[in-house]
Amino acid sequence: MAIQFKINTQKAVESVLWLIQRGESNMYNIWKMLFAAEKYHLNKYGRPITGDNYIAMKYGTVPGWLYNQAKSYPRGIGFIRSENFLFAERAPITMLFSESDEEALEHGYNEYTGLSFGEVMAKNHKEPTWIKNYDLRGNNESAPIPFEDLIDAEWLKEDLKLDSRFMVI
Repeated sequence: MAIQFKINTQKAVESVLWLIQRGESNMYNIWKMLFAAEKYHLNKYGRPITGDNYIAMKYGTVPGWLYNQAKSYPRGIGFIRSENFLFAERAPITMLFSESDEEALEHGYNEYTGLSFGEVMAKNHKEPTWIKNYDLRGNNESAPIPFEDLIDAEWLKEDLKLDSRFMVI
């Protein structure tokens, strides 16, 4: 049985807005910050922040639902895309975050802030989850990253296989 979470799309959008408000607008960096935040939170607190499914792509890890939203140049979702940058249409609704969510977002932000594109890519390409799943993609442009691959502790993987689809994120 695989670990599956139901994405909380509003928290996903609010997480992007939180990172934009914190000072990051580069879409590429935001995706890597979110990956680092989700992985940190999942391992430390036993649940993701958003539940978005990550994808291994050529330039690193990407949150699938958010990436597709940004590709469609959304209006009214909370952020807009211009080239490779995301701009907030409003402030994040921070009351949707727990203290641990914000702790993890800060962790993700600190992992990648101030790094160049090449440095971000090199750092993210060292992630075992990216290496494993990108190598499994075959002739495809990308491959899904199972939540199991983000979790370090075997006991947590086993618990979440049973409980993840019932969790409210």
